[in-house]
Amino acid sequence: MIEDTIREPRRDLSFQDVWAALMELRESQKETDRQLKETSREVERISQEVEKTSRIVRELSTEVGGISNRLGEVAQCFFGSDLWRHFEGFDYEFQRLYPYLPLFNEKNEPMGDIDITLLNGEYVMAIEVKTRVKKKNVEYHAKRLEQIKQYPPDQYQGKLLLGGMAGLMIDRDAKDLADELGIYIIEQSGDAVRLALRPEWFKARVW
Repeated sequence: MIEDTIREPRRDLSFQDVWAALMELRESQKETDRQLKETSREVERISQEVEKTSRIVRELSTEVGGISNRLGEVAQCFFGSDLWRHFEGFDYEFQRLYPYLPLFNEKNEPMGDIDITLLNGEYVMAIEVKTRVKKKNVEYHAKRLEQIKQYPPDQYQGKLLLGGMAGLMIDRDAKDLADELGIYIIEQSGDAVRLALRPEWFKARVW
């Protein structure tokens, strides 16, 4: 049978064909290498930017933390000067003030400090000082008072425990919760401090 299609004979590749293909491959490889180098430089630049940003964040965190600590110290000095005088007229007038009393558990492990302690012969008040008093701070201090009752410092032994919160700024919901829990709020008033107004039904809680 005679084939309908006449096949074209295969043409062998010449040296010029092979050389042209190699040159094309080499140019393609050069372009790939160039793109890889550009990608590598971009990755390195991004990495440097990330490291720079991370360093700035670390420095800012340190600075902000330092500022926060300093503000806390200022607040404690501000409230601690003559704080006991604001309880004159109550059944538990205070005569002494202790700053930074350490608190330990039954294993003598440190549990932090009590910012300000006011005491007399019968009562003792543990006061937490914050630049700004938030609701969560009041909740924390209520739990803290339970710990203080469980592991009282020597100055607290045999005395009735009261709670107080002091701050340069007081959130409304924090004040409401403190009233409910029977915790006194001491606030800034101009250049001085004062006991925050309490509702008629307020009753100081003894822990």
